Amino acid sequence: MYRHLLVPVDGTDASVEALGQAVEFAQSIGARITFCPISDGRAAPCADAETDTVAQLFDADIASERLARAEAAARAQGVPCSSATSAAVPLSSLSSFAVAARAQGCDLICVTPQQQAPLTGTSAHAASTGGSDGFGIAVLTCAIDPRASVARAIGMLLGGQRAIAVLVHAALHAVRRARASGEPHDAASLREIVVRLGALQGPRHYSMMSALFARLRERTSTVDAELDELERQHRRVAHMRHELAALVAGDQASATAGVELEDALNACAQFTWEHMGREAGVVLPAARRYLHDADWNALSSVFAAPSTGESLRPPA
Repeated sequence: MYRHLLVPVDGTDASVEALGQAVEFAQSIGARITFCPISDGRAAPCADAETDTVAQLFDADIASERLARAEAAARAQGVPCSSATSAAVPLSSLSSFAVAARAQGCDLICVTPQQQAPLTGTSAHAASTGGSDGFGIAVLTCAIDPRASVARAIGMLLGGQRAIAVLVHAALHAVRRARASGEPHDAASLREIVVRLGALQGPRHYSMMSALFARLRERTSTVDAELDELERQHRRVAHMRHELAALVAGDQASATAGVELEDALNACAQFTWEHMGREAGVVLPAARRYLHDADWNALSSVFAAPSTGESLRPPA
């Protein structure tokens, strides 16, 4: 039986679904997981050295986000895990996955159909059946839920998470660049980012997750404890966002204020990634298992509806 899984992670919906399956599989057989970030080429060399450095830092931040989310998903299910952070592997390169698996002592690689797609001939057959992939490491291709209603609803939910992540990264890069240049941060831009983040992460995100949680509670009680914890985290996220808004509103240009703001942003980012990871690793797999097509269609309608604002804010 397999004891150590390598799970490549990227930002696609399929990768999120495969992550949930891999975590549940590892839990069922008592295996551990090593997560490996997939490079998407964002940090390709640039002619301008400063631009190149910024691009590489951005790529590293994206990898850190994905790994933090993956590790949180595994921990929520009680699965021991670690991350291979030394280098991201090229997109859809199974040979690179095999090299990473050997380096980490893994005996099974879990991939999405998209990551397995470049394989041909016997390698493709072996990968799809969980056999040897031709590189000496077994490969399991995680099946993707074919239901259109599920893909539509979860796609909107994950799209909202990505929009939140973009704003968090934008704020982090703004304060880091200001620190690196020795100049004050752009308070006006940061205020705009925090306001937009509040619109997405506040009523909008809370209304979507509340609808999903309510449907899940109607269908099963198996994840009630996790839903309770995530609802507590929703309130914590709101509190951290309000603290950020207060720091940005202070409009202080001192070095001390800049450090305090960067520390608060880093803490907010890490908490956000871990919160999203728990949603992806526990809630979404349970929702796929227990919810019916009628539930998913109803959720799609809720997710597509405009936010109504104040009434959807979590209780204090």
